[in-house]
Amino acid sequence: MSLQSPNDQASRVGEVIGTAISTFQGQCLRLHESPPLGALVRVRAETDLTIYGIVVGAFTDGLDVGARPIPRAADGMEDAEVYHNHPDLALVLRTCFDCLVVGFDDNAGIHQHLPPTPPPIHYSIGMGSSDEVRGFTRTLDYFRMLLGERSLPTEEVLAAHIRCAATARERTVADETAYAFRVRAGREVAALLRDDHQRLITVLQRIRPTAVDERPRARLVGETR
Repeated sequence: MSLQSPNDQASRVGEVIGTAISTFQGQCLRLHESPPLGALVRVRAETDLTIYGIVVGAFTDGLDVGARPIPRAADGMEDAEVYHNHPDLALVLRTCFDCLVVGFDDNAGIHQHLPPTPPPIHYSIGMGSSDEVRGFTRTLDYFRMLLGERSLPTEEVLAAHIRCAATARERTVADETAYAFRVRAGREVAALLRDDHQRLITVLQRIRPTAVDERPRARLVGETR
């Protein structure tokens, strides 16, 4: 199955400013407007190659290398008022986000391993649509890639990603409900972390369905009463 992502311009959230075969970094279109942690994003590298990544972190710093932001709040002026009174901040600061590559689509189908080439620098980064998220998460082989990145808060990132993917199933009529996806994802995580109980529990606790999820509710794999 190959995924199509129409209306790329409307879904654009940033531009690639750093790239490697397994990771890429994007700069947001607007200050403080990063895609959420765990979101599935894409870079259409060529007409027949779309690279998918998961947002694993974000930060805001100065545009000038080595220039550190200084405090601007004073005399009761704080928070949003700082930006209102210093509109130049939007021109000297930037918000960026880091992504872990988890697969690609070459029009022959979805592959959940590293692509043949990295995302091109200065190419647009788009948010994965609900259809793309559902299509990419039909199989969860890429969970192993994410859990293997020990330099990241992988449990937090994976749990956030599972919540994002579940939300994609709430927004449209899907062949799998949000709750069913959480259960399936929990089982996959349980299989991968069967020898690491603490990491497993951390993920399961963070993907537990909330009061608005479907009922009746069964326990997630590995969850205790």
